[in-house]
Amino acid sequence: MKKMGLLVVVAALSLSLTAFAGEKSTSAKSQTGQSETKAKGRAKGAETPAMIEKELAQVKQEQQTAVGELQSIKALATKEKATETAAALDKLMARHNQEFQKRIDALQKKLDAAKKQGADAAAKKGGGKKTK
Repeated sequence: MKKMGLLVVVAALSLSLTAFAGEKSTSAKSQTGQSETKAKGRAKGAETPAMIEKELAQVKQEQQTAVGELQSIKALATKEKATETAAALDKLMARHNQEFQKRIDALQKKLDAAKKQGADAAAKKGGGKKTK
């Protein structure tokens, strides 16, 4: 009975974490959209490196929270000798880590591009002047 209860808790937590991650992603996108609308003189859809870094930090925090909760449940499952539940949690944590890593990699790529674009714009603005 304990194993079944743990499996139900794990399934519910998994669904809530997936919904939480999706909600945060949507929330960050809407906040970014609002910031972009307010920013005058910037190209439509352009994000500053600072905005991307903030989103990247938020995703990393979400990952730590989600995986930490799953690790706590796994510790309980291991203590109760619920080996199947512990194995299921390992798979779930691996899947969550993989999904978060995809998001982190995409944001890192976006950040690198934004920084490069900013450096290119600064070089153009300099007009080829040589500094001593």
